[in-house]
Amino acid sequence: MNYTTYWSILETPSSSIQSNTICLYTAISTGLLWFIIKRFKKENAEGEKTIILWATGLFSALGTLFYIILTFFPFDSSLEMTKKMLTSPKTPRVEGVVSNFERTNRDGKETIEKFKVDSVEFAYGNAELGRFNSFTKTNNEVIFNGQLVRITYKIGSNYGNKYNTILKLELARK
Repeated sequence: MNYTTYWSILETPSSSIQSNTICLYTAISTGLLWFIIKRFKKENAEGEKTIILWATGLFSALGTLFYIILTFFPFDSSLEMTKKMLTSPKTPRVEGVVSNFERTNRDGKETIEKFKVDSVEFAYGNAELGRFNSFTKTNNEVIFNGQLVRITYKIGSNYGNKYNTILKLELARK
């Protein structure tokens, strides 16, 4: 059976927003700000222009320095480790048909969806704090009873020990 990846932990914000990009944006924006201040701000008796120029210049220089360090001397290998973990034969995977799909509301604030694939149970919800680095697409009409899926998962969940956490969700191609 052929599958298409619907969602993966690699698509979360922690994997898509890179630190070096933030440093580059900081360096460029503060560098432009430094130029605008240098060109258009009038000097006063308190030396305000000089202080602002030093501060923006420092931010621009630090942004540039950190961009270079983070781009050319990477010490964060978490993205590669996550890719290896998702493809490792030691990472649990289940392939089968979704059954016992159930959607509940907790205190009217959080929607929780639970289902089984074979004998493996999954649960996830759309709580504000729970959305970081996890599958939380409730009410999406993608997962339903009878849907053929392949799920790479982590044992254990915030919704109880009998449930598992989805790391990668793949849907069968039609």
